[in-house]
Amino acid sequence: MRKKYVVFTIILIIIASMTLCAFTACASGPKDDNNGGWSWGPPIPGTPGDNGSAFYPGDSSDSTHEPGFDNYEIKENPVVDTNIQNDLYFSVDTHTAAYTQLKNLILNGRYYGSLANHVKIDQMLNYFHYDYSTPQDDELLAVNASMFDCPYNGKKKLLRIGLTSKEVELTSAQNNIVLLLDVSGSMSGASKIELMKKAMIMTVENLSPDDKISIVTYSNVTKVIIDGMTMGENANEIKRKINDLRADGGTNGEGGIQKAYEVAKSHFIEDGNNRVILATDGDFNIGISDPGELKEFISSKRDDGIYLTCIGLGYNYDYSTATMEALAKSGNGYWGYMQNMDDAKKLLVDDLASTIITIAKDVKAKIVFNADTVKNFRLLGYENNVISSDDYEDNRTDAGEIGTGFTLSLCFEIQLNDDVDLSQELDIANVNVRYKDAKSTPEDISSELDLPINSRCYTDEPSQDDKFVASVVEFALILLESRYKADANLDNVIARLQSMEFDDEYKTQFAEVVNTYKENLNNNNLR
Repeated sequence: MRKKYVVFTIILIIIASMTLCAFTACASGPKDDNNGGWSWGPPIPGTPGDNGSAFYPGDSSDSTHEPGFDNYEIKENPVVDTNIQNDLYFSVDTHTAAYTQLKNLILNGRYYGSLANHVKIDQMLNYFHYDYSTPQDDELLAVNASMFDCPYNGKKKLLRIGLTSKEVELTSAQNNIVLLLDVSGSMSGASKIELMKKAMIMTVENLSPDDKISIVTYSNVTKVIIDGMTMGENANEIKRKINDLRADGGTNGEGGIQKAYEVAKSHFIEDGNNRVILATDGDFNIGISDPGELKEFISSKRDDGIYLTCIGLGYNYDYSTATMEALAKSGNGYWGYMQNMDDAKKLLVDDLASTIITIAKDVKAKIVFNADTVKNFRLLGYENNVISSDDYEDNRTDAGEIGTGFTLSLCFEIQLNDDVDLSQELDIANVNVRYKDAKSTPEDISSELDLPINSRCYTDEPSQDDKFVASVVEFALILLESRYKADANLDNVIARLQSMEFDDEYKTQFAEVVNTYKENLNNNNLR
């Protein structure tokens, strides 16, 4: 009897030990995003820091991951040794949703733990306007560059490549707009359906009398509320229909998307601007809900000349960002986010033209560094956008889109070779940008811009735009707790921003975001 008791006790001890190990393993693994943690993706090749060397494999499936499907993975581009690889190819887009959410979390004090999984450097930079050179003659894009000392790493320079798109008026062509509005039960509340209604009314009020408006709603069922009405004689009716919307039921996103594209196609305007604007919290639970299937469906529609704007709403938007980014990228579209009327004003009034009018599509960039001058380089942001050289050369490759009047910054940290004398004229790199007109077909040949970058681009007196870009990058590296942050310091960012004079309310707000983050550092509930 005693022997059986001893055996039974040993078995219990073994089971308890296995349970404890399992629990410990779970506790030490990646945290769930909704609890404020952040998870690491697969290791990046190369050694972290200044001495790190790495290369992007030639196959883009190895060098990056499918855009929009692993939004909780924290991934940073590596330092690339130019003696191993001196070129890089990537798709360029202008999404801003991640920064809008980040700044709201900080300003509203609605975050816990790390903010790293809300940081996308390219979307932070793209949110703001810059004083860059504008396109000339028939060009749709213009490119320029500057190089200056990196403020957080004495061994590095920051290379900022500015892209500007041609500016056209919202009234330059007739608009065919389909508002695809989520009215499911998950959209209840002031920060969702009520905000959406106000924002959509704001949008239609900024359109022209000849523009066509349609409204498609979806919950358990899909309904066409307005079918191709012109704004002029129907403005009050359109706004009344929007005001009457109520949230209830499930979320048949698939049915809504299909119907919206059908309606847009039935009112298609040749040489016009044909656009579906999707406003949702992203909670698709009826029909196609898998991001891969949604991406495939949207991709099949983009060649019809109908573009997609995705607008996310609500405080608990984290879980749906993968779906929304996948939809926007697959639909030749734009991905934005709003949580309040200030966000709506930025997205749908100040930037309405660039939000709904695409000026260039399939935008790709190639940069080739001179290994005799540049020791290594690192792309800041666009982690999901790296492509292979074959994809860059392939005229049919789908890439990013840029709206009218948009300015964006492509930034690199670069380390020069020890013997480089910047007082001499030396080649640094060459940038090539390929793009197509928004009205072109997949078979049309891309236009190209070429920009040689030499030591004359270097300045020891950075412009206001240069200093602001550096401030955004440094703040992002701090939030990321980046392996590459070197001497990045919050006080230095704040001092730099205080030394600048802004005539831009959104850049002024960025300074407020940084200051608010510092004030909250000692708040245990937020940190």
